[in-house]
Order: sequence, then C-alpha cells, then structure tokens
Amino acid sequence: MENRTKYLFLTGFCLAQVMAFTPQVFAAEEAERDDRPLIEPDVKPVPVDEALIDTENFEVGAFVGVLNIEDFESSLVYGGKLTYHLSESFFFEAGIGFAEGGETSFENLAGNVQVLTDSEREYRYYNINLGYNVLPGQAFLTENYAFNTNFYLIAGAGATDFGGDTRFTLNAGAGYQILLTDSLAIHLGVRQHYYRIDVVGAEKTSMNTEISSGLSVFF
Repeated sequence: MENRTKYLFLTGFCLAQVMAFTPQVFAAEEAERDDRPLIEPDVKPVPVDEALIDTENFEVGAFVGVLNIEDFESSLVYGGKLTYHLSESFFFEAGIGFAEGGETSFENLAGNVQVLTDSEREYRYYNINLGYNVLPGQAFLTENYAFNTNFYLIAGAGATDFGGDTRFTLNAGAGYQILLTDSLAIHLGVRQHYYRIDVVGAEKTSMNTEISSGLSVFF
C-alpha cells in the first residue's frame, strides 16, 4: 500500500513538471519562427510620375520670339527646327527663321529716305548647329509630378538673306528644354547671330540677338 502511494505521488509530480514546461517550449519555438520586427515603420513610397524622352532620335519643332536686327530695330521672328539626337549629350539641329527689318535711325530722321526696299528688309536665316546637353535635371510641378529638363549649349554656321545679299553667318547660344510628356517638349532659348554687313556705311560685324520659345515633338 505504501509503495502504491509513492508511485501515484511520483507520477503526479512528473505530470505537473511536464505540463509546466510544455508552454515554455512552444513559446520559444513560436518566437524563433516569428522574425518580424517589433516596430513596423508606417512609411509608404510616394510614386513620382516623370516624362522621359521617347526612344525616337528625331525631333521637329516650331518657335516664335523676338530678333534684334542691329541698326534695323527689333522684329518678330518665327521658324522651325529639325533635330537629330546623336546620344543623350550631343545633337544636330537644322533651323530656319523669318523676320523683317525695321527702319534705321537715319530713315526715321530723314523722313522719306529709304536705305532698303521692302523686299530687301525681309530677313531669313538658315543654320546647322551642334548642341550639347550640359545640365540634365528635373523640375517639380508638385511633389508627385516631375518634368525632366535639359540646359544645353549650341553653336553652328549658316547663311542670312538680308539687305539684298546672302551673308555667311555664325551663331551661338543656350537653351532650356522641358519635357512635358515622353514625346512633347518646350524650349526656351537665346541666340546670337554674327555676319558682316555694309548696308548703313563701312562694313562691320552685325550682332543680332534672338530670344524665343517653342514646342517640339519627338518621332
């Protein structure tokens, strides 16, 4: 009888130890399986929608602005451009522009005297230029929308029809391109046109400043 009592007592004691230890084992195994951080940061990335240059290398555009024709006042200038992008940095541009020369100060003072006829006042230039994208960047309209941009330098040579003659012309300037969509862009630019002229006296180098804005399409 005494041995049976000891046996029952030992059996109950062992069962109690097993029951007390089992939850700790399951808790340790659960902790090992759960590798999630104790604090999960509530940070969500904000998508930014930006326009990229399309895969096409050609770009065609039109522009309008103001051209200061030395000795012949400032005039409205307009024209078109065809651009071929050699790479992300370099591009070729062929352009044509139209304007009309005004009256010289001498003509304004003399009254009926005309230095040039109406047809000779028609101003037209052609040029082929090489451009280089110096500072590609981004312009943010809102925190969720960005425009890709390019600040570029450009220079080249061509010809100018003015004053009854065709004159070899050099030009140089800079521009700022804003990509509205993958295939549509706005341009803001300034150019200097240099050629030799002798219409109002001794031959000299005429420097004509052009400021313009335009719209172009990639295709």
